[in-house]
Amino acid sequence: MANIFYHIVRRPTPVSILTGLFFLYILFLSVYKLFDPPEQGSGYNMILEMLIIFSIVPLVLLIIDRLLIIKINHTRLIIIEAILLVSFFLYYFLVVNPF
Repeated sequence: MANIFYHIVRRPTPVSILTGLFFLYILFLSVYKLFDPPEQGSGYNMILEMLIIFSIVPLVLLIIDRLLIIKINHTRLIIIEAILLVSFFLYYFLVVNPF
């Protein structure tokens, strides 16, 4: 178990950083909605519920990333993840949703 925490803190990758930011965002939104509840019939609760439900995907990506960091060289994994993320965002912004 200590080995997993060592790799999370000492060897961050783009996927682990983005996943951590996503979970911090969900945590911030949850605490914010505790102190400022939305009006009845508002869509804010549904948005938060959808974020929590779909957080399974980033969690699976984080687990796969942490397993790969143990098997693959850290620098090589960062380069592979950066290429995959940049190609995904380029595809999304140029093909799926062009300006």
